[in-house]
Amino acid sequence: MKKIKSIALALILILLSCCDNVIEYKKNDCPPIDIVSYSPYNNPIWHPNGKLIGFNYVPLDSITYPYGKECMGKQYINYKKAGFWLINSDGTNQRRILQYQLQSAVWSPDGKWIAFVSGAQIYKMPFDGVNFDTTSVVKLTDTGRNYFPSWRPDGQWITYDSNKDSPNGMNFVWEMKSDGTQKRRILYEPQFGEIRMPSYSREATKIVLIRYKETPSSELHIIDRSGLNSKRITNNNVFDSYPRFYSEGRIVFWSDNSICIIDTTGKNYKQLTPKGVGASFGLPFSVSPNEEEIAYTKYNSDDWTFTNGTLWMLNIKTNQNRQLTFN
Repeated sequence: MKKIKSIALALILILLSCCDNVIEYKKNDCPPIDIVSYSPYNNPIWHPNGKLIGFNYVPLDSITYPYGKECMGKQYINYKKAGFWLINSDGTNQRRILQYQLQSAVWSPDGKWIAFVSGAQIYKMPFDGVNFDTTSVVKLTDTGRNYFPSWRPDGQWITYDSNKDSPNGMNFVWEMKSDGTQKRRILYEPQFGEIRMPSYSREATKIVLIRYKETPSSELHIIDRSGLNSKRITNNNVFDSYPRFYSEGRIVFWSDNSICIIDTTGKNYKQLTPKGVGASFGLPFSVSPNEEEIAYTKYNSDDWTFTNGTLWMLNIKTNQNRQLTFN
């Protein structure tokens, strides 16, 4: 009898060991997620010629699923190929052009320069339409923490946010000549919290920006270039961020993980994409020069598939989406 029990126990142990690698967890049985999924692509930016899109990219080599495909996966990243990449707007000829990423990168209106952030300072680098001249990088700021450069449509000025000369350490709106001279603070109202992410209107007479509220949220405001006549555009009690003037009287922005559009009057709000537009390391989207398409990063922190963290294109008129890059 004891011998039969011993054999039965041995069979059970063998069975358990054989099946150990094929256990499939149901979604509700998954272990707690201790790290969010990684987004290989970020900061897409259309070149003014409408033919190129730049972006940061750290290739994703593979994903394993130790707890089953319904649960958190393990991503294997190829850091040796990380950098700033270019792709044709039709999805062809994806190639690495720099061996490092560019934070908050944005092209000049003529496409001959790219402004970006590194180490909390703003730089610009020449671009000839094919390659960057890495030997001619110009440092535009040298004190404080400076982020989110945005070119004026004539290319002569850059607006940004900075904590320079800010006694409380908060960032506010500044402006400088595109060569880094004539820096001046446009808006300083610490009683309202930080004021960030400024961007010029086409006529350069207005600037759209975000103001942080006491609650954990931010709202869009428009000011005159002089810093006067502030007007609130949104009041959503969520993080409305990365605003950009679209066409006459409209603003495209990122809100609650989606791309939205609204009139400068605060009316006609519309959500252009479902939730799942990622914002990390720079702008989550970029509008094409002809304003027909939006390139954006499709990303959810709990998505462990190869489609996650890729670049997509939204046709604003037809509302059709197409995948631009792949893992």
